[in-house]
Order: sequence, then C-alpha cells, then structure tokens
Amino acid sequence: PPCSESALDNHELFLAMDISLGAIVPNKEAAIALAADRLADRAGMAYGDVKAALTGREALGSTTLGKGIAMPHAIAPACLRPAVSLIGLATSVDFDAPDHRDVDVVLALIWPHHRAGDFVRFSVLTSRVLSDPTLAEVVRQSDDHGRIRRLLHARSRALRSLTPLRVRLAGCATF
Repeated sequence: PPCSESALDNHELFLAMDISLGAIVPNKEAAIALAADRLADRAGMAYGDVKAALTGREALGSTTLGKGIAMPHAIAPACLRPAVSLIGLATSVDFDAPDHRDVDVVLALIWPHHRAGDFVRFSVLTSRVLSDPTLAEVVRQSDDHGRIRRLLHARSRALRSLTPLRVRLAGCATF
C-alpha cells in the first residue's frame, strides 16, 4: 500500500529510481518514449504528457552530458511528484551529442513545476554523479539494479557539497 506523504532526501531518489537495463531502442525518439513510459506512473502523469514534456525539452537542445550519457528532463505542471528512471541501452543511439558520441546510458527526470528549485539542485547533483566514469561503466556492465542504486546513492552522498535538500514524495511504497 502507498505510504503517507513523507520527506525523502534527494539522495534517496537514487535508491527509489526505476531501472531498466538492456533496453532495445532504434533511436533517440524511442529512448525518450521508453523513458516517458517508465516515468509516467511514478510521476502521477499520463504517458502522453510525460513524452510531450521530455520531447519539448529535447527540442530546445540536446540533453546529453557527454561520454555516452544523456539526461532527458522536464519540469511539468501536471507532474505530481519527482520521478527518475535510469535506462541502459543495449546498443547506443545518436542523441545529437556535442561530443558526437552515441548514448547508451539515459537517466530521465520529470519534476513538478511548483518545485523547480528542487529540480535544479537535483539535476546538478545528478550530472555530477553521472560524470564519474567508474559509475557509468558499472551501469553499462552490471545487471544488478540494487548495486547500481546503492552506488549512485553513495556517490550522491559523497558529493554533499551541495546544500542538502528535502523533497516530498507521495506514494513512495510504489517505488
């Protein structure tokens, strides 16, 4: 059963995130569609709304972080709670990356509009965590979702130079 609304530290979102490894997608659009599908229920949104938000943001410019990693993200008024999904692709796809490297790791975020400040802090933290080449390789090579969650969580805790932030999530038992 869903738990009552509770406060979770942003670092805890790494422990609660959705993970899909070995995903087979033919292109960036399909990767974003898969991300939207994985995020929709967690965010309390319709799939079409998540996909439109992610696609709209991607149209503004590539969300790649470089080195084969992309972080499609959006802030959406219809979003009820933050949601994170890590997707490892079986084969890398073109994401229009400035470094011209195809993407095989996708970490997608959807965030409530009324919590935009939280989103900025979390996305900065996430990009710092994903910049660790060792973690990226673990995501690429491991099939252990728990290990990946724990490593991302531990790395985020190690980067505590960012101001600790609390985010409120409803329905946390569904994670």
